[in-house]
Amino acid sequence: MKKVERQRLVKQLITQNDIETQEELIAKLEAEGVRATQATISRDIREMSIVKTHGADGRIKYAIFSQKQPTSSEDKLKSSLKDTVIRMERIQFMTIIHTEMGGADVVANFLDEVSYDDVAGTVAGVDTIIIISRSNEEAQVFLERMEAMIH
Repeated sequence: MKKVERQRLVKQLITQNDIETQEELIAKLEAEGVRATQATISRDIREMSIVKTHGADGRIKYAIFSQKQPTSSEDKLKSSLKDTVIRMERIQFMTIIHTEMGGADVVANFLDEVSYDDVAGTVAGVDTIIIISRSNEEAQVFLERMEAMIH
């Protein structure tokens, strides 16, 4: 199956089902006769601007990032920060962002896309992101920028 057709099916599956994990999405694709690796699905998710959000029942699920929402990477970052961040703190040259469960990878992806000069790298878990800066001063500037986006 071609990439465009697979991505069309991914969009359809995510729109019609509450899919919580990549493994669940892969299983749904296989049920439709489409085989795809986790790496392929991960790339599709990034390319299609698929994000994790809360469903009506409060559980986290995949959703297509709406076209009516901001489209620049920085606007997506701002939106995801507002939706998922619980708290932020700076520890020397690192900024720690705590998110709702499942939000860290989305925020980290948008941070990587924006590519701020004061960010040397990001590491994301399920609900925590560590942002590494080159100095304490850069980390403070970065933290203040993120706080301004939320407020």
